[in-house]
Amino acid sequence: MARIAREDSEYDAAGLAGLVSRMRPAYADPDDAIVPTLREAILDGVLPPGARLRQEDLATAFQTSRIPIRAALRALEYEGLASSEPHRGYTVTSLDGTDIEEIYELRILLECHAVRLAIPLLTDTDLDELEADYQAMANAQDPDEQLARRDDFYARLYGVTARPRLTDVILRLRREVARPLRWKLATHTPSHHEAFWQAIRDADADRACAEIASHYRRIAALLRRMIRSDGLNRPKS
Repeated sequence: MARIAREDSEYDAAGLAGLVSRMRPAYADPDDAIVPTLREAILDGVLPPGARLRQEDLATAFQTSRIPIRAALRALEYEGLASSEPHRGYTVTSLDGTDIEEIYELRILLECHAVRLAIPLLTDTDLDELEADYQAMANAQDPDEQLARRDDFYARLYGVTARPRLTDVILRLRREVARPLRWKLATHTPSHHEAFWQAIRDADADRACAEIASHYRRIAALLRRMIRSDGLNRPKS
């Protein structure tokens, strides 16, 4: 398997090329595929934590110039999936125990705030649409599909608040911890989502927030344990 090795880490060049070939046909403009393809490569471990994201290598992989590559790397940095240093360029970010704890603390605060804003605004139509999203999430069999449907459900719920900045920050924080979930280090927990959705249907913000807080604290503790065993920042084979 061809691999590109740099000062910090290496990545699977053949795996990235396969993703590019698979995802590019879905976009009318090939450059529009760069961000979603790189995001998928990071979340799926094709671009592992610490991997150097050299613009010339990526421009070759996507058969484009460095200009759209630079724009894509800035977008990934905003999402917390890449970081940059002067004179060194971009690398795929890693997460440590402090990062995990901070992300989940912020998620509890922000998502509980969003829930309290959303519940009084929910119409019957909103609840029907959320029910459809919830059923799609509950019925999904593939773990990656479960995560995608879960994002749809929460994006719709928090979008009811008409607070685009709040929703954007929440979804960005969710994406930052998507890698260990994608690598199946933490499993889907249908009982939590069922209890949360029932609280939303009952218009019980306190119960919904208590469910968020207890669940996220459990997940954060699980991920911290996995960091100690060196399992978080690398995908399982």
